[in-house]
Amino acid sequence: MDDILANLSKDDLVNLIHVFDIQIAVVLVLIVLVTKSFFAKIVLKIMDTILKRKKKPEESGMYKPLQFMYVFLGVYLAVKILPFGNKISILMTALMKSAIIIFVANIINSTVLDKDSKIFKKNNGKKSSETVTNLICKLLKIVVWVVAIYIIIAGVLGFTQINGLVTGLGLGTVVISFAAQDTVKSLFSGFTILTDKPFVIGDWIEVGNYAGSVIDITFRSTRIRCSDNSIVTIPNSTITEEFVINWNKLKTRRFECVLNLEMNIEPDKIKNLIKELKVVICSKDYVKADTVYIGLNKIADYSLDIKIFMYLTETNYVKFLKLQEDLNYEFLKVLAKENVALAYPTETVHVKNI
Repeated sequence: MDDILANLSKDDLVNLIHVFDIQIAVVLVLIVLVTKSFFAKIVLKIMDTILKRKKKPEESGMYKPLQFMYVFLGVYLAVKILPFGNKISILMTALMKSAIIIFVANIINSTVLDKDSKIFKKNNGKKSSETVTNLICKLLKIVVWVVAIYIIIAGVLGFTQINGLVTGLGLGTVVISFAAQDTVKSLFSGFTILTDKPFVIGDWIEVGNYAGSVIDITFRSTRIRCSDNSIVTIPNSTITEEFVINWNKLKTRRFECVLNLEMNIEPDKIKNLIKELKVVICSKDYVKADTVYIGLNKIADYSLDIKIFMYLTETNYVKFLKLQEDLNYEFLKVLAKENVALAYPTETVHVKNI
């Protein structure tokens, strides 16, 4: 071995050292890529133990940022091992500082500014309005990223002369505003929806030809899940220009129907039938008794029409339909008890003999 080394020239020794450095760098990168998930899980388990939390590492918002930072650190050390020049070393140092800033911003956005974070809960332990919370989280995350980018540009890259950059951004903003007027309009409409609160997540609304449950509200658009389980995304500018019906704001639901009775029923029997129907209806605890109306509303071509009108205290649409069914069964029972039949459309034709 000593004889081999003695026969090597200085350049050969340098090249041999470079080969070893490259091998070490490659092995280091491979080790980092293989162990990135293990590293992230270990760190998160330690943190969960300290903070007394029960959460899978894969579900944590820090899982992917930790993997990214671990891999980048391995690449950075591998490059430092390799015999690159001073310029490459300076560039890698700048990239490492930028990666650390991005990592910190990621951690802040995924943990501190998460919508389920404790800072977005009220003092009584209940969460604040989900709509407002989501929008505040998104705004704060944007602010964090803007600050992080500014630190990288001004602090890491040393680009302190930002007057030209600001001017360029200003001109760019004007161009973009003209090109995306509808988007800007939707953003202002989103702010209007946030402040006026015509609806919140979970409400059943009707906008134009669409009706469904609100599942998400952003500054640009609102998403609703329709009754057929499809998801419709409506620009906020459209919502502010349309009439919006919020069915969750109902305190009562109206119920009305018409019973078409046969023409040959005597008036006294009709009066008795109306009394029986009113007794049955007012006995229901879900009926607002002061809103009940039952009366002989119309003498039609083929029937005597009794109109029934009232308000029910149940606002949930599915439950309301069940109560409506219950009332219809009660009406049929009363009609059967009084031996009254319902009419159906008929026409009488008289033939004259000549």
